[in-house]
Amino acid sequence: MGFNILDLFLPRETKFFNYMIDQVNCFYEAAVVFKEMVYHIEELKEDEIKKKLIIIKDYELRGDNIENKIIDELHKTFITPIDREDLHSLAINIDRTIDVLNSIARKIEIYQLRKLPVLACKFADIIVVMGQLMQELIINLKKKADIDTIQTRMHGLENDADDLFHTCMVELFTGDYSAVDIIRLKEVYEHLESVTDAVDYIGKMVRGIKVKQG
Repeated sequence: MGFNILDLFLPRETKFFNYMIDQVNCFYEAAVVFKEMVYHIEELKEDEIKKKLIIIKDYELRGDNIENKIIDELHKTFITPIDREDLHSLAINIDRTIDVLNSIARKIEIYQLRKLPVLACKFADIIVVMGQLMQELIINLKKKADIDTIQTRMHGLENDADDLFHTCMVELFTGDYSAVDIIRLKEVYEHLESVTDAVDYIGKMVRGIKVKQG
């Protein structure tokens, strides 16, 4: 992103970047806990699973609070580092990534899933890496550094997730799963893919912001 001479005369509130970094940190930390739960769910005790679900929910609530803070501050701030509409959309969509991840965790709780296919673990791996990339993306947006490489990697992982979802659907209908398990796991897989779509959308939004700013 190019140098803007107005930055010399009109100081811009960069606190919004710090808020968004806090948001994506919430997503990443929740994704790490989710991955640990998915990988070890068969050996975890019920109270250990519940603790992890509570931690994920706590990150979701913290994300909501940060989103609300960003929106409140937007009403009080005269000059923002990027268009206020872009800040508003980014805050909402980053929060959505955490919301969807929390909803998957709740589905696992509601459906009492205590054994998950290996493919679900592969989804968790992708989500954690995409969370790391989203952290780098927002940090680089703040520093006006390169985002193209990061966004390309994010989109590549989203494509990998699409392929993985197709593989998951094929496996579900091999005859190895009961009708009830197919319904449950299909919904979990759909939500997992939605997380990767949501993170990829953040990358596309940031790329659009860069194009607008030149």
